[in-house]
Amino acid sequence: MPKRVDHSSRRAEISDAVMRLLARDGLESISLRHVAAEAGVSAGQVQHYFPTKDAMMEFAATTIAGRIGERITAAGPDPDLHQILTALLPTDAESAADTRTLIGYLAFASVRPQIAETLATNGRGFRDHIAGLLPHHPEPTAAASTLLALLDGLALHVTVGQISADDARPLLTSAIDETLARGSRGR
Repeated sequence: MPKRVDHSSRRAEISDAVMRLLARDGLESISLRHVAAEAGVSAGQVQHYFPTKDAMMEFAATTIAGRIGERITAAGPDPDLHQILTALLPTDAESAADTRTLIGYLAFASVRPQIAETLATNGRGFRDHIAGLLPHHPEPTAAASTLLALLDGLALHVTVGQISADDARPLLTSAIDETLARGSRGR
């Protein structure tokens, strides 16, 4: 009798291998051979689930987006602006690995217009969600863009060790407080 394979589980295992490689060794480590070795499967199995490097990277990005969503959800049942944005700072080994993976994915997307457009569309959706949490701000979309750019910069600086997560958190909190204060003054 042939062995039954859980295809969703196998795709997730291969995607996890892609993310581990990205986080540990960077974008240049993503190849059919390296991913197969990291996942403990044959190169043929990797190709069966992901016929191209783009397909591997896109699935890994979807997985990262899910992890980010889980961190936001873990912030509470109805998280406020502080809880959402501070949940996205890399503050532990898992979130730091996710940030390194995301940095690798951004580098990958920067030279692939179709993937970059998908990333930009998702980014605009998240920006608009954040802007919706600033209903009284005179320029909610610009304010949301500024906060997200600061968050991205802080996450990058924490990831490369330029600043600590403990130092980044109050910088982000201060910017959020100033943005919210400007919104209450704008009423």
